[in-house]
Amino acid sequence: MARETGVKNLTAFPLESIGTYGSAIPLKNCVSLNTTNNYTEISYNSDCTVEYSSARLDDVDVEIEMSSNMGYKLLAQLTGMEYANGKASTIVNSVFPQFALAYSIVLDDGTERRRVLYNCNLRKEEQANETDSEGEVWTLSGKALPVEIEGVLYVDTILDQKEINAITEPETKAKYLKEFNEFFTKVVMPGEPTGV
Repeated sequence: MARETGVKNLTAFPLESIGTYGSAIPLKNCVSLNTTNNYTEISYNSDCTVEYSSARLDDVDVEIEMSSNMGYKLLAQLTGMEYANGKASTIVNSVFPQFALAYSIVLDDGTERRRVLYNCNLRKEEQANETDSEGEVWTLSGKALPVEIEGVLYVDTILDQKEINAITEPETKAKYLKEFNEFFTKVVMPGEPTGV
């Protein structure tokens, strides 16, 4: 069984309106990406015991370390900074842009899983500058919020290359391979892929 070993192809798609995303913005120089699911615990008690226990996914915390080589123009597109001609300014009370965030999860057998998080926002949290450094990274953090698609709340979608390659029905396999191969050109939505 293959294990996840890295991240690449980080791409943002600006949210234009609910369920509609703009053109891909490739985000080169991703060092690491971490997500944490946040749940609300649900339980009911009766007769001095737990009658029911469950949890509801509320949102996903996102933390990305990017090489400081990414530059301020791109940082401004992600965080809502004011930017013009090499000059970036952080605005207090700025509204953070919303976007879908897509990326590849690299596996040690050479295959990939591709994930898209819907309705994300990011802010620059941390910058360290040291005299003796191996290259600085910027820490961006934010949230992926649920988005309603055809009456269901979703926070992400994942495509697994190995599982798609194992599909035996040719027409179904072709649809999912097409979606996998075009993953960074448009936002992949939940459900059955359309068209071949």
